[in-house]
Amino acid sequence: MIADVRCMYCGATAGELVTVAEIPTGDGTGRWTSYACRPCRIGGRLVPFLAHPSGSRGGLHYWPAVVPYELVARLADLGDAPQLRPITDRLFPAVAATASRVVAGRDRGAATAAVHAAVIDLRAAADMTTGELP
Repeated sequence: MIADVRCMYCGATAGELVTVAEIPTGDGTGRWTSYACRPCRIGGRLVPFLAHPSGSRGGLHYWPAVVPYELVARLADLGDAPQLRPITDRLFPAVAATASRVVAGRDRGAATAAVHAAVIDLRAAADMTTGELP
């Protein structure tokens, strides 16, 4: 583990700190990495970096409001969860389409269905990982 890793919100150094963002420094020397502890990931609705949608540029991502708080807390228990990426690859564009004014009504309806399906898949992923039954 890197020596001076701290939660970007509360400064905690103990517990499981998870990368939530990696932003290139711009000068080619590396990346600026941000970490968060479990309570801050829950409170801030932060998506772990390894679960960011594939098209992400490395900044912070937040679980959309359609993901219930109790599910955000269960997802935070997963820590670095790369198995969530295929779900977030569907969730984030669908959430954007549901809010877009330029998307046709029928396409917005399909996007809404895709959002609900992705939330169900998030719940199933959390259940499988934690050993709980749906």
